[in-house]
Amino acid sequence: MQCLKYFLLWLVCWMLPVHAFTQPGRIVLNFNTNWAFHRGEVKGAEKIAFNDKNWSGVSIPHVMRIEQKHNGGNNVYQGTGWYRRYFKIPAAGRDKRITLCFDGVQTVAGIYLNGRQVATHTGGYLGFVVDITPYVDMDKDNVLAVKVSNTDQPLVPPGKPQSKLDFNYFGGIYRNVSLVMTNKVFISHPLEANKIAGGGVFITYPAVSQASATMGIQTHIVNATANPVNTTLKTSLVNTSGETVATAGSEQIIAGQADKSIQQSLTVTRPQLWHPDHPYRYQLVSVIYRDGIAVDSMITYTGIRHLYFAADGFYLNGTKLYLRGANRHQAYEYVGDAASDNMQYQDALQLKKGGFNAVRAAHYPQSPAFLDACDKLGLLVIECEPGWQFFSKDSLFTAHTFRDIREMIRRDRNHPSVFLWETSLNESPTPATWMQKAVATAREEMPGDQLFVADDYNARSRDYYNVSYKVVNEDGTDPMPARPFLTREWGDSWMADAAGENSLRASRMYTEKGMINQCVLRQNALNGETSEALGGYWDHGGLDAHPRIGGYFVWSYNDYTRGSDPITAFSGVTDLDRTEKFGYYQLQAMQDACNPTYGPMVYIGSYNNQPALDSNIMVFSNCDAVQLYRNNRLCGTITRAQNAATAPAVAAKGGSPYYIFHTGRYEAGSLKAVGILDGKAVCTHIVQTPGAPHHLEIVLAENTPAYYADGYTMTPFYVKVCDQAGTLVSNTRAGQSYPVQLQVSGEGVLMGGNIRSAGIAMQPTEGGIAYGIIRHSNRAGKVQILATSTGLIAGKSVLITSPSPEKMVPDGHHHPWINENKQAIGIDYTNTAGIARQWKEIPLTGKVQVTVEPVIHNNTTAPATQSAMAMTDGNTATGWIADTAGTPVSITLDLQRNYVLTGSRIVWGKDSDWYTYSIAVSVNGTDWISVKNPEKVSGQYYQPVPVNTTTARYIRYLITGVQPETSKVAVKEITLYGPAS
Repeated sequence: MQCLKYFLLWLVCWMLPVHAFTQPGRIVLNFNTNWAFHRGEVKGAEKIAFNDKNWSGVSIPHVMRIEQKHNGGNNVYQGTGWYRRYFKIPAAGRDKRITLCFDGVQTVAGIYLNGRQVATHTGGYLGFVVDITPYVDMDKDNVLAVKVSNTDQPLVPPGKPQSKLDFNYFGGIYRNVSLVMTNKVFISHPLEANKIAGGGVFITYPAVSQASATMGIQTHIVNATANPVNTTLKTSLVNTSGETVATAGSEQIIAGQADKSIQQSLTVTRPQLWHPDHPYRYQLVSVIYRDGIAVDSMITYTGIRHLYFAADGFYLNGTKLYLRGANRHQAYEYVGDAASDNMQYQDALQLKKGGFNAVRAAHYPQSPAFLDACDKLGLLVIECEPGWQFFSKDSLFTAHTFRDIREMIRRDRNHPSVFLWETSLNESPTPATWMQKAVATAREEMPGDQLFVADDYNARSRDYYNVSYKVVNEDGTDPMPARPFLTREWGDSWMADAAGENSLRASRMYTEKGMINQCVLRQNALNGETSEALGGYWDHGGLDAHPRIGGYFVWSYNDYTRGSDPITAFSGVTDLDRTEKFGYYQLQAMQDACNPTYGPMVYIGSYNNQPALDSNIMVFSNCDAVQLYRNNRLCGTITRAQNAATAPAVAAKGGSPYYIFHTGRYEAGSLKAVGILDGKAVCTHIVQTPGAPHHLEIVLAENTPAYYADGYTMTPFYVKVCDQAGTLVSNTRAGQSYPVQLQVSGEGVLMGGNIRSAGIAMQPTEGGIAYGIIRHSNRAGKVQILATSTGLIAGKSVLITSPSPEKMVPDGHHHPWINENKQAIGIDYTNTAGIARQWKEIPLTGKVQVTVEPVIHNNTTAPATQSAMAMTDGNTATGWIADTAGTPVSITLDLQRNYVLTGSRIVWGKDSDWYTYSIAVSVNGTDWISVKNPEKVSGQYYQPVPVNTTTARYIRYLITGVQPETSKVAVKEITLYGPAS
């Protein structure tokens, strides 16, 4: 992201705000450094004279509390935090209009300048702009204070309490902040202008072909002076060689205290079209002249492309493109969502190198820096409005949802990577009236034929959205053959247990077995398997086996933690720290080896350290053939054509199923896989059985062009436990780890290294790897990294930072705060893991009677398709499901004796369905007492819940509603808690 050294101009603050540029009339300064922070509520912190000498010195992006690596189960800090920044306005800012641009503050922000509240903002995933012109003091220090709260906000989307959420509300000013100074005649910011289909610069492409492209540009100009002004808007399109390929000029008289939206059109002959395989970006240069003098200018990066969805798939620039995508959460280890732009870029790059051409930004608009990286690298993006399994009929909540739709389109409409807008609340029970207004809102913001909006297919959504997920019936038939469809999530099961090493979730903290089995199950799903036990599910649509699917998005790119569960979701193709699992290479092999964007690859899915497993070797490759050698002996050659039979649907879609080489017996030593393309060896991967731990090796992220001493950039690093030959010492048994001590000195600091309880400076390895994040100082020089472990040779590395080219907001006079990463801090991280296990579980398997009172439809009884006893067999892979849709359904358990019931847990049959249920109990089977009122819950909420403590022998669950309407009542497992009476 170091484009400043190449360009004098750069994007405005809503695109890449921290990269400062100076042009006539417009100055953008980085506002990320020299902040003070206090976690917790404090009175008077907005006042100029407030004493903040004991606060911590911090930089933005910032999380209000460094968290432990595995921080699930509602352990992430929720509360208030205060930020203060003393600053001076440069002399060039006199008589200018001055605004602050915040890219993201989680969740509610109060903005105070010089003791006065100047703004409030709600919502953690979209930025906002504050005009501070009337309140700023040009002649002395200004004091900016920001109060942040990330407590549960039921009226602010997503709205769901963190304790029930499948991710976390990491609080803080967690995205970039910039200060912008312009003349009083200026191009507006779309989030500040608040214009329907307007504000800022809005680029459209009414007609696109290989021969010519018509480009529509709407530019919103504001005259904040008291008098009319004569303006000229000159707009130029510049190619990557610096040549101007099209221009337009418009003159306009704008009245005082008024604004105008100016429409222009450009024609580009033989345009370079944007595509994931060649993501060509032009610069649109907009310059405003007032009476012949340039008073404002801006560059907007753009890509010329045409989108189209058809019944048989997705078309880009007239050519069908099969979408191979992943879902990405923006959270990182230790720092939550607060990651600098280079880390956003590294994620996009890793996705691209992993064979993906698309990413679903689940479940909220993600960093502008991430989207810019997707534009640059060639990743198509599904942009999602904030939402997850929650809907409120409260008018303020719904107003916020429609606001989010407008603002995410206004912010990101010019990104060529954004091709589909998820104007829906993920897996939420939204009514048809809401869906209708949501889509109408989006169409107001983006007129024309290039707006595509998506939601799950059902009776409520089908008339409003033009792209759908889950366009499939349970029996595999197609309910709407003309509707374009994708699979938004596949490759995961919400009840999968990575510790068992035999599911769709896998972690390197165990052994290679889990990663191998994850690949087996995922290939089954890709090949059309619908059985959950074998890795599939019917509403995935068959994936590669479906003849007209447009593509799919694996769940997920990265592991992540969530408020609803103490166990980390190990569903990623990478870990929390972005270390690749075998599944990363499995999906990398789905791309064409002859496509130069991806190229040929081969990778061995083994560490060759498991005698019970490693006689049969899994290899991923997209080449014509693969050879495997064991200790330099050829074990065999398998061609891609021969291997296609192992997963014919995958091969038919152009992907490459994994290869299995049966070597006959295990041998320690070397494995070498060779990829053959056009008869030549083009790629090789070698695996060596690791020996005894010998030394530590420090590895920095690849493809980093420079390390800047800017005071806020964050650089991750990895520490690997290696044997004498340099081979990673991967786990031979589950939970194997080595204690590693990390130290960072010089012109950088180990983030969270001062918090002993965070487990960062001293941490156990996972799969032989430890991880840390360095925050750079603002002085150029050496950053020394030292990693030690008892009995091993220490690892050392030096990172050299260079002076930053950015212009920063000048610091004011304040107390000399101590950097928060250098203070002695003690934090008690509440650990909720195991709370459910503290409840006494009532034995049910083989000890109870279960009866289901079936639903009557047209005088026909709907019996269970599986035994009702499967609901209490202790196995979440089995369960009960009704033959037909309909409610009510009553499920009664006879415990054979009295217990003092204290809690209940239901694992529902389908994670994206919604169930309304209540619980009643009885001691005699006749007289019933309610212990839980009716509640509507997501099928993914499977945590134990307390009930009114009552003595009971009979437990009755009454299920009175299921959504979607066509779904059947389904229960995988019931668990009860309480002591014997």
